[in-house]
Amino acid sequence: MKRELRICLILALSVGNAVAAQETRISLGAYFSTGDYGASSNTDIQSLSLGIRHKTGPWTLKASLPWLRIEGSSNVLPDGTVISRPGVRKTREGLGDINLGVGYRLFYDQTRRIGASLRGKVKLPTADEDESLGTGETDYTIELAPYGLWSGTTLFGALGYRFYGDTATTDYRDVWLARLGFSYPLTAEQAIGVSASYRQNNRAGKDDRRSLMLFHSWKPDPAWGLQTYLIKGFGDSTADLAGGASLIRNF
Repeated sequence: MKRELRICLILALSVGNAVAAQETRISLGAYFSTGDYGASSNTDIQSLSLGIRHKTGPWTLKASLPWLRIEGSSNVLPDGTVISRPGVRKTREGLGDINLGVGYRLFYDQTRRIGASLRGKVKLPTADEDESLGTGETDYTIELAPYGLWSGTTLFGALGYRFYGDTATTDYRDVWLARLGFSYPLTAEQAIGVSASYRQNNRAGKDDRRSLMLFHSWKPDPAWGLQTYLIKGFGDSTADLAGGASLIRNF
């Protein structure tokens, strides 16, 4: 735990020192999901998240921290993982896990308008494990994310692998994940898009996670932006329906 907190402090200071730079944004996001996750009743998950992102040259640094409120079975975690202990219906709330990320642009071809980035993510266990707001363990993710522009449409995708920290009661499986989508400009200020996501389940015998997202982005001026999205999940391991919005301030 001390090692993870040192990582958190180092990366947080790196991001914090970049706040005054030009390519920095702060976001406030709201999220809601509902699903039964194979149980007889639904679990509703709500969150408010504060995030910061800084881009400098080929590098991108990210950090976010959510406040969570969950109404439903106590064995359902915020990401939809069903843990191996009896669940009782209750309402719990508190800070979630800190998420840190770093990305590096590997290349971008101006002529063909294609590129790719390599991304690393760390989930630090700051959420209360006893209240089932997190696993209490550190997770790591690495992704290769290609992208390109074709006839005004942005195409993007990702292929990654997530390493889960095991708890005293559960040995989680490390999993593959993938994402594929596009974004189409409606006007100079607005765009819509669709993204499909897949992730193996981190527990044996459970459905893999599959979802489809419809999103809209609006940037009325260079300083402000608004992103909204709606997600439809498929299978017992994914929320039946989810959605959210993020208000963005650029500096």
